[in-house]
Amino acid sequence: MTLRSLFRAAAWAALLVLVFVTVSPIGWRPHTVTEVGIDRAAAFALAGAIFAIAYPRRWLSLAVFLIAAAFFIEMLQWISPTRHAEVSDAVVKSIGSVVGLALGKLALVARRRWFSSDDRAPDPAGRKISRDAS
Repeated sequence: MTLRSLFRAAAWAALLVLVFVTVSPIGWRPHTVTEVGIDRAAAFALAGAIFAIAYPRRWLSLAVFLIAAAFFIEMLQWISPTRHAEVSDAVVKSIGSVVGLALGKLALVARRRWFSSDDRAPDPAGRKISRDAS
C-alpha cells in the first residue's frame, strides 16, 4: 500500500468519524478543554488537510465537496433527538475545512521545497540543467 493510499483511507475515515461524532447522541460527543467552535473548526481542518494531501490535484473539487459535506453532516443532526442543526455550526466547519485544505497544500509545497534531493532545475525547454551552470 502506498503512502498516498494510506492518506486516502485516512481522509475517508476522518470524514466518517466526523459524521459519527456529529450525529451521535450529545453524551457521546468527545469532551475537550477548548471551546466547541474551536473543536469543530479544528476537526474539519484536520480532515481538510488530510484530504488535501490525499488528493493533491483536486483543490477546487475538494473545497466544494468539504463545504457541502459540512452542511450535509450538520443537517444530519435533525435525525438525532439530542442534537440540533445550526447554520452557524456548518459555517464554522466549512471554514475549518478550507483552512485545512490550505494547510495541506502548504505542507505539500514545503515538502517539495525542503526535501527535494534534486539540485537541478528544469529549463523552459524541459531539459534538466544544473543551477551552477551559467
